[in-house]
Amino acid sequence: MQSDRRGATYGAEQAQESVISIISKLRNRAHNVLEVAENDDPLSRAIDFGLIGLITLNVLAIIVESIDSVAAAYQPHFEMFEWVSVAIFTVEYVLRVWICVDHADGKYSGSLLGRLRYMASPLALIDLIVILPFYLSFIIGIDLRALRILRLLRILKLTRYSGAWATFAAVLYGQRRTLYMSGFLMAIMLVLSASLMYLIEHDAQPEAFANIPSAMWWSLVTLTTVGYGDVTPVTVLGKVLGGFVTILGLGMYALPAGILASGFMQELSKRQFVVTWSMVAKVPFFSRLDAEKIAEIAALLKPWAVPPRYTVIRRGEAADCMYFIVSGDVEVDLPPNSFHLTTGEFFGEMGILSRAARVANVISITECQLLILQARDLTRLMEDNPALAAELKELTEQRRAEGENPAPPGDP
Repeated sequence: MQSDRRGATYGAEQAQESVISIISKLRNRAHNVLEVAENDDPLSRAIDFGLIGLITLNVLAIIVESIDSVAAAYQPHFEMFEWVSVAIFTVEYVLRVWICVDHADGKYSGSLLGRLRYMASPLALIDLIVILPFYLSFIIGIDLRALRILRLLRILKLTRYSGAWATFAAVLYGQRRTLYMSGFLMAIMLVLSASLMYLIEHDAQPEAFANIPSAMWWSLVTLTTVGYGDVTPVTVLGKVLGGFVTILGLGMYALPAGILASGFMQELSKRQFVVTWSMVAKVPFFSRLDAEKIAEIAALLKPWAVPPRYTVIRRGEAADCMYFIVSGDVEVDLPPNSFHLTTGEFFGEMGILSRAARVANVISITECQLLILQARDLTRLMEDNPALAAELKELTEQRRAEGENPAPPGDP
């Protein structure tokens, strides 16, 4: 009897572990589909495109519904579309809360606390705001016009699928101190110019410049170069001050724009370097180098995305660079032979080392990600890295020897 009980307990534990394992796999799969959006996962891409399309249709429907004649003619259709959209967005929100514990960085680890932290994150709050007004309309009376405006917030969900938003947020965070400084200078100029204009124009225009806060309106529209013209100085000294503030406003307006432009350039350069670095690290020829050497090489290489059936090298051209294949396949046409090169291989170095023109055509078979290394950079790289130069020369000699045999050579 006791043995039967132990067997039943063990069986129940095994069944429970099996159920937990199945749930964990389902959650991990849902996480990969909703969060990771892998390019090689058709389901993930289909869901992303479907949600983007649904969000876009929602925004268009809200805009069109504001036309009274259209809203009156198609009101049942708008209501049905709203019900379906809210149902889909609700399921999406619940699933994202459920799968957040599987984030790779582990910041939402923990069954309860992790999910609460995720629910307080900006993207999760946007997802909640998208569906919350619909449910609140059944609990408390919300004006339909206000509900329509709140539904327009669904456009914010597109930020999840836009890399530009992440770049913009990174720029704002990276340049926050400089932007604080420019904002502080703008505030000082606003107060000083408004105070001076109040002292100059108060007696001449007691209504327009009744006090310093009233004068701040003129100062604000002047410093920002908007210039509505509803409040203008009439005294000579006031006009002189107004002209000075207008010219100063041009510089003040350009200051944050210059800061953001500089920040964008730095962020894009940083991201481009990271992408190039990761691409270099995937090339077997560079895989044994340390991070410092890879970073040095990444600064020399330029990435190039090549479409299928594109001629990368033409016979008779000057050999001014070599290429590394990060992904994809190319065909080397070297009469009377032709052969393929694939991910991790390289081509174009023979012409540089022998200082001769190209002797083959190289055409992409599939879409390829290539890294371009200019001839002068290759020469400098070989001078700075003797071991790498020796290996490259050895491979080149091996390819040249194969070219003398019946088997086709491995490089143009």
